[in-house]
Amino acid sequence: PPAARHSGKQSGLTSSQRSALAQFTSFTQCPEKIAAKFLKSHSWNVEVAVDSYFSSNNAAGSAPSPSAGVSISSIHKVFDKYRERNDPQDVINVNGTMAYIQGLGMDLEEPAVLALCEALKAPTMGEFSRNEFVEGWKNMGCDTIEKMRAKIPELRNNISNDEATFKRVYLFTYTFARPPGQKSLPLDTAIEYWKLLLERKWKTHINLWIEFLEKEYKRSIAKDTWNMLYDFMGLCNNDPELKSYDEEGAWPSILDSFVAFVRRKAGGDMDTS
Repeated sequence: PPAARHSGKQSGLTSSQRSALAQFTSFTQCPEKIAAKFLKSHSWNVEVAVDSYFSSNNAAGSAPSPSAGVSISSIHKVFDKYRERNDPQDVINVNGTMAYIQGLGMDLEEPAVLALCEALKAPTMGEFSRNEFVEGWKNMGCDTIEKMRAKIPELRNNISNDEATFKRVYLFTYTFARPPGQKSLPLDTAIEYWKLLLERKWKTHINLWIEFLEKEYKRSIAKDTWNMLYDFMGLCNNDPELKSYDEEGAWPSILDSFVAFVRRKAGGDMDTS
């Protein structure tokens, strides 16, 4: 059965394309016509299309490029400093990655690490690839470890205070955290990242969500579930008892089960304050 349902406003689209359209518009708040254009241009891959949308919007600014005057060879030197001898030529593996993040003055478990990994297009946990590392730091105008370290407060501020940055990092995290070769995210991994990213923002309903997953769902997490949970938590924040939740809307079916779980608890000991 399809993972999500839709109200049917979009004609000529498959159910998966309608779901992708709903996810794209929920993250970007752009008109459906623009959403469809970006999705079609990127084979209906929501993550790639959203990244392209935000990148194109950022490129529209008139500020001088931060990459002006950046030494590419210096960025390569930083990369090679943290690449261990047994690592592939163009990869920093887990030990070097941990040393590099700590060398930037970051806590390995702080949300800003995800913002850094998104900016450098890290392919998976514990790994940086050379081309994306160099391109990312070039775009941020940093070519020495000192300049990179000085950039970290801005990354922390953006993920804490800029909604577009936070959504982009959240969307990136699913593929980043998913084990290579697997189609879905293991439940325990998803829970840890939801705690890291969303618990401070929506503590009550995130805790309920995790309780539901551990007690009733007990399965790995699909990408559309991850993507649309962000928008769903915004709904929960505005409507704690979920009275306005529309079972016929473009939500993954797992959320129908969660809403039923919340409504059952509402008559008992649930606190949605």
